[in-house]
Parts: sequence; structure tokens; C-alpha cells
Amino acid sequence: MVKKAINILIFLFIFSLYFVSFLFIYDTFRERKLKNLETGALDIFDKQVKVQEVKNEEQANTYDEDLSYRNYTILGKVEIPKIGFTSVIIKEYTYSAMSVGVIKSYGVELNEPGGFVLAGHNFRGRSLFMYNIYRLVEGDKIYITDTSGRKMEYTVYEKIRYYSPSDASIFRKYDDYNVTLITCEDGGQSRIVIKARAE
Repeated sequence: MVKKAINILIFLFIFSLYFVSFLFIYDTFRERKLKNLETGALDIFDKQVKVQEVKNEEQANTYDEDLSYRNYTILGKVEIPKIGFTSVIIKEYTYSAMSVGVIKSYGVELNEPGGFVLAGHNFRGRSLFMYNIYRLVEGDKIYITDTSGRKMEYTVYEKIRYYSPSDASIFRKYDDYNVTLITCEDGGQSRIVIKARAE
């Protein structure tokens, strides 16, 4: 009887080792796949868009075709130097699109007056992805580049923590150039909201 119990314990131990190894390999593969998706989309954007830093009303060169990557439409790029965050902005408003970058979930075209909302995962694989936006404070800079090449600087003016997912007041029209970033926190029970405007 003791021998049988020892054999069962050895079997469970070996099975556990295989299972943990499988999870580690799967997690590493998934992390690499997510990183490759985002890197590929950023490469396409950077190769095809000639960037010009502009102020509010200035125009840049126009890029007439949509940028696409794996059946997703790339609208632009977001950069937040303080937290080391760079990602593409995707048009398609789907959960799977957030595996490639952030999505534009509401509003006018990028870098146009009226305001737009960008949403992204807080964690993506082992990466914190957008979660670190909680570290932004008033005066920090966010850069948005659209496919016409306009790169505009937005300055953070408000941060809201533990924002209710059922509160839709962030989805509103502004008179000026405004961007709102949003991601989950507190296990998905609430949101972090960052508002910024172009000076």
C-alpha cells in the first residue's frame, strides 16, 4: 500500500513538472507572438509615414492610403516617453485588436479638434503595456502621430483613478485638441483615465 502511494506521488510530481514546463513554454511563445505583432505594426507605420512635428492648425504631408497590418487598420502611433510606452493605434474596436496595439474607441480623427479616446490592455502577456499610465501627472507629455505624418504634443491635465466602467462621461466632444487614455485597473473592476490636450 505504501509503495502504491509513493508511485502515485512520483507520478503526480512528474506530471506537475511537465505541466509547469508546458505553461512556461506556452507563456514564452505567447509573449513573443504579442511582441512580434506590435513590432511588425510599428515597423510598417515607421517605414511609410514621414513624421513632421506640427502645432494645432498646421498641416503635414498627406498619406492617402490606409495602413494595414494583418487585417487591422493602423491609424497612428502613440508615444509616452515618461513611461517608455510606444504603440500603434488601431481602428478596429475589438478585443483581439488590442493584442496588436491600442484602439481608438471613440471620437474624431487623430489630431483633429473634438477629442478622441484610446483604450488598451493594462497587462499583455508579461508586459505592463498601458498600466503604467497611472504614473502620469499633470504636465507630462503624450505624442500622437497620425498617418498624414502630423506628430502633435499633448499635455496631461487630469488623471482619474478607480473610474467606473459604467460611467460614459469620458466619451464626449471637446472644443480643442484632446486625447483621453483609458485602461483597466483593480482586476478590471475600474479604469484609469488620463486626459491631455494640445497647447
